[in-house]
Amino acid sequence: MIPSLKALAMLTAAAAAGVSLVGASSPAAGAGSPAPTYLYASPTGTATAGCGISAPCSLPAAQAVVRGLTPSMNSDIVVRLRGGTYRLGATWAFSDADHDSGRNGHRVVYAAYPGETPLISGAKQLTGWSLHDPAKNIWSAPASGLKTRELYVNGVRAQLSRGPANPGGWGTPTSTGLVAPDSGMASWPDIVGTEVVSENVWVHKSCPVTAASGRDITLAQPCYRNTQVPYNFKSGAVIGQNPFNVSWVQNAYELLTTPGQFYLDSSHGTMYYVPRPGEDLATADVEAPALQTLVQGSGTAASPLSDISFSGLTFAYATWLDPARPTGYAEGQAGWHITGDNLTEVPMEDLTGTPGEVRFDHDSGLEFDNGTFTHLGGVGLELAPGSKNAAIVGNRFTDIGSNALQIGSVDTVDRHPPVADEVSGNTVRDNVITFAGQVYRSAVGVFLGYTTGTTVTHNAIGQLPYTAISVNLGWEGTTYSGGATITYNEIFQDMGVLDDGGALYAQLPMTSPSVMKYNYLHDEKTTGGAPLYLDSTAGNWTAQYNVLQTGESASRNIQNCCGVAAQHNTVQYNYSNASGAPHGTPDPTNTVTDNYDNLSVFPPEAKAIMAQAGLEPQYADLLSQRGYNDTTSTISYTGDGWNYSSGRAQGDLGDDVHYSYAAGATVTIPFTGSGISWLAQRSDQTGPVEVYVDGADQGLITPRTSGAPYPAQQVDYSVSGLAAGDHTLRIVNQSSRLMTVDGFTVSASRPTTNDDAKAVSYKGKGWKRLTTSGAGDYADDLHTTAAADASVSFRFVGSGVSWLARRDASSGPVQVYLDGLDQGVVTPNASTGPFPAQQVAYSLTGLRPGPHTIQIVNRTAASLNVDAFTVEPGRTTVEDTAPSVAYTGSGWTAAAADQGGCGTDVHCTSAAGAAVTVTITGSGVSWVAPRLSDTGSVRVFVDGIDEGELTPAKGAAAPSARQVNYSVTGLVPGVHTLRIVNGGAGRLAVDAFTVLV
Repeated sequence: MIPSLKALAMLTAAAAAGVSLVGASSPAAGAGSPAPTYLYASPTGTATAGCGISAPCSLPAAQAVVRGLTPSMNSDIVVRLRGGTYRLGATWAFSDADHDSGRNGHRVVYAAYPGETPLISGAKQLTGWSLHDPAKNIWSAPASGLKTRELYVNGVRAQLSRGPANPGGWGTPTSTGLVAPDSGMASWPDIVGTEVVSENVWVHKSCPVTAASGRDITLAQPCYRNTQVPYNFKSGAVIGQNPFNVSWVQNAYELLTTPGQFYLDSSHGTMYYVPRPGEDLATADVEAPALQTLVQGSGTAASPLSDISFSGLTFAYATWLDPARPTGYAEGQAGWHITGDNLTEVPMEDLTGTPGEVRFDHDSGLEFDNGTFTHLGGVGLELAPGSKNAAIVGNRFTDIGSNALQIGSVDTVDRHPPVADEVSGNTVRDNVITFAGQVYRSAVGVFLGYTTGTTVTHNAIGQLPYTAISVNLGWEGTTYSGGATITYNEIFQDMGVLDDGGALYAQLPMTSPSVMKYNYLHDEKTTGGAPLYLDSTAGNWTAQYNVLQTGESASRNIQNCCGVAAQHNTVQYNYSNASGAPHGTPDPTNTVTDNYDNLSVFPPEAKAIMAQAGLEPQYADLLSQRGYNDTTSTISYTGDGWNYSSGRAQGDLGDDVHYSYAAGATVTIPFTGSGISWLAQRSDQTGPVEVYVDGADQGLITPRTSGAPYPAQQVDYSVSGLAAGDHTLRIVNQSSRLMTVDGFTVSASRPTTNDDAKAVSYKGKGWKRLTTSGAGDYADDLHTTAAADASVSFRFVGSGVSWLARRDASSGPVQVYLDGLDQGVVTPNASTGPFPAQQVAYSLTGLRPGPHTIQIVNRTAASLNVDAFTVEPGRTTVEDTAPSVAYTGSGWTAAAADQGGCGTDVHCTSAAGAAVTVTITGSGVSWVAPRLSDTGSVRVFVDGIDEGELTPAKGAAAPSARQVNYSVTGLVPGVHTLRIVNGGAGRLAVDAFTVLV
């Protein structure tokens, strides 16, 4: 459940003090209040009454029990959902009339069972795959009765079959459609239903094909007409749409040429798919979304659906079929498309919103917390007309086809609604919203239609093809929309594909004052827009104290065109590294003064805003990594020989790469966080490089090599555990061999504990605390000793720890223990003066989340320095019995007890070639197992790429549980696989995997 304001204040204060609070995960009754009523549901539950923990109900049965209890409820009713997949045969529906609402001041709560992940799915699992076309590696599976536009293989979105991007040779469009380069399409048996996609400026359009003859391609009506009619702005200005250029052709069997693409022949009930390298369809989890709405909730004006909480649930696998219909997808903007017919121009009443896969209307006091919305074809979560006082806190939205979050409408009927239909008082706080617009690339992260009193604060929103936050879109105006508060958000890497948008985008005058303050907008990739964009008619906004870090020439656009200028806005005290020049001269009713532009270095005031923006400390682990493409504006390339290549279709991040064969070629990236990884293409031409972190030489490294086909997005270097703050990574080529830069992943700032904290204890002789003002040590102090057997211990709660020390010339070997178990001897890097401070001397990641202790013991009379410790927040644990863990080969046994393992058992085998594969969503994964006396060598593969052979450390006859045998971090956030293959000379054990999200 969402913490109370008092609890949040306690958590914030604790985080600031470096203290971790561990408490109950279930609602607690106040003094004198009745205890909650607990019910239990399970994907395999069969009970229809009682719903006890030992005899759980199915989800529908549990809901039926709730409905019988709510009329007379005198305490919260909590339905705890056990982990696993709840496959819905129909939409999970809620209504006040059916007694789903909380009553009498109490709530109905649907919550994940502690430590488990219930998944609400609208998909059918496809099995029975066989090779259909060996020459093209096209496989097929029966899919009778299925209609879908989405497919997922091992949690990775497959792409609807499509041809090449921006194909040439298309002729001049006709009144009925297009002219193809040749007559080939007319011979396709499935040409009817094939779709032509057009993307330009800010819109994504697609229309189905209804006929083809020779080169003439007839497109469905009214879709094609609606892509041509002009827009009519509020002022009466009429602006024509951009031409229907051909961006690509999709949805035909003949286009199945690329791994990861699919085509559904619904008339014959067959799904076709081209597997990616490493995918085995005999064992793969192939999910085909069948439902168009996962969850639907409604009340009435007189009796709204109210006081329901959804906590810790994952909503996944739904589709949206409308674009295949004659109306197609003729977009106006931001997921709102034209559905009327016989139009001569586009008024707003003919724009229709993309529907939410989870949708509520006429509701009050709903809560969504700690959940995940993913693998969805339309809008992720929609709060429609009549939604009031909802709280959306601490969720992840990722891999969404359209807008991630949609609150309110811009339909004409919602311009002047009755009070009961107004959308008001909703809060969006501390959510991570990434990779929206994965199908309809003109979609946005957060869409706010006509609403009042909406708060969007402390969210992390990024990696988007278009705008991040869009407010009050519409050309007709409204009499009630206003009072928006957009504050303390971190917005990054938006505008990755389309144009004429921005991180913060608003249109139409707000009827009451609204603010955009203390937001940090960075690494936007755009032309024609701006990070801060007040578009036509936008008014009554105060935009102050925002940090606009952009690679473009202008950081803000106060629009003045088309006879509908933005008016009556105040834009002041914003910080930007760009010119700040608006696109055109703002209307004189606007106040645009006292902004700080063309900054080469941001002042302390701006850095304070940057530090405060984004997720609050208690939600920081929702986004542990973020990726930066090699074209990011803050990355600099110096030295000789740099080249740039794009459109290579080799799996590069952003489909592009920088490379050089010149000695001395250098790449430098400044970053804010606690770690960074360099991503590159692995090849047989790679040579050595020298790595520097914050100017300190980290030594010579030679990345792993690989023959063709050369894998992309490989982690060639990684450092973690740095003190939270600003850092710089510099990589210098040391030969005339190849150096590639595909991108970087940056880990979020970790909590840092100074050497004098209570959680740090010192034993032995010689310990001294030095005050080191100006030397660069964390908090300007340092503990040091030169006595053998002197030790330092640090108690922490998390999944990893790093020891920071000042590097000097006399550092010697130390013995490291984790939870009392010997981790081996470590000798920190030595350095001559000046001695670099805050260096990572030792790091261990991927531990089971929880309390741990690291101990460092000096083995000689050499120097042992302690500056600080950084802690990796708690990871997600995937048990060895989880559905995402697959075992192949022979000899696998599951022990009844695992000597203290994460779950209830451990899987073991001694058979050569036996393998375990885990599919995760995140940026890193660790293999956790007991340390055995008969452990042998294994070979590790990440995303199908051979990472080499390793032999885990061996233990005593009594195994030591929960040890980290292998870790990889720094992956681009997304879906990945880790496969471990036994070499056969010993035993392979699997207790669990920990995932860095």
